[in-house]
Amino acid sequence: DHVKRSSFTINALLAAQLAIGAFSLGLLAFAPPVTGEMLLLPLRSGAPVARLARDGDAMLLARGPADGLIVRGERGALFWPLLHAGVLTLAAPRAWCGGAR
Repeated sequence: DHVKRSSFTINALLAAQLAIGAFSLGLLAFAPPVTGEMLLLPLRSGAPVARLARDGDAMLLARGPADGLIVRGERGALFWPLLHAGVLTLAAPRAWCGGAR
């Protein structure tokens, strides 16, 4: 009984470690670049995404999925101000945001 419980604990810890690793890799895949193209996704309707992007000196490129905008700019100027306003800043994968830009 003790061996079964110990084996279950080790398997559970291994599964948790693998899940954390996979989640971390997923976050890294969508982390916005220091500079370049980013996807701005509003977390609530009515967020002034375009105005906030322009205030951060970003160039508006195209509309993105889910009412988002694709911009070219600097992460440092965009990430925190937009997050405080309810806008998530992500990497802009071409597969999600349309390959032709």
